[in-house]
Amino acid sequence: MKILITLISSFLLITVSNFVDAQTTGNTVDLLWEGETYTPTFYAGRSLPSAGSLVRVVAMPNVIQNGQRLSSSQLVFKWVKDQNPIQSASGQGKDILEYRADQGGASSIINVEILTKSGETLAKSRAMIPPSVPKLVLYRMTPTVNPTRTRALTGIVPINSSETTLIAEPFFFSTLDLANNRVFFDWQINGTRVGAQRENPRLFTVVAINQSNGKAKLTVTAQNEATPFKVMSQIITLGFGTQEFNF
Repeated sequence: MKILITLISSFLLITVSNFVDAQTTGNTVDLLWEGETYTPTFYAGRSLPSAGSLVRVVAMPNVIQNGQRLSSSQLVFKWVKDQNPIQSASGQGKDILEYRADQGGASSIINVEILTKSGETLAKSRAMIPPSVPKLVLYRMTPTVNPTRTRALTGIVPINSSETTLIAEPFFFSTLDLANNRVFFDWQINGTRVGAQRENPRLFTVVAINQSNGKAKLTVTAQNEATPFKVMSQIITLGFGTQEFNF
């Protein structure tokens, strides 16, 4: 057995093929997968699946017969998830499998077998896909800053202007749940719940009104109604020239 792992764009390429078959036939199939989860536009990495999110797996065959490379439409794909055949996703030309990740966070084992129309096996591949843990990351909203150089806010954050808007980015939350408003955001200052002020609940604006030194603990949490016992949170300290501020 040989295993090849390569990072291609936002996908993870995992090739698992039988060494003897590869030596004798040269036929292989690679699996590309990603979660249908949210990442900011400036994020260079791939979208990782999380518990309960949709996962998309694409099979990329490299099959040559009689000196010609066969396309996916000429091949039959047989998908198996956690030892359970997925008949609805299997068949000629069906090189994509979509499924929902386990709500409890268990990994999924995906197998694909490539066959000819007559049933001859040409190549196989296998991948273990673990759900990642979603996370909240706070950023300062600064339109003039290049998004690729945006830095996450941690520790004590200086507030140097009378009005500062922050945004909570929900990495690896289900894009479908976010679009359907199934994720609820809660903002608190020193333990007191405050509103987000805007139509977008991920945005929060601090308005300083007095010129005196002060600090405050800002906490933001996100909870998905599909997984009510899992709450993601982020805490920072606002350090600014005021002890009184409006929200």
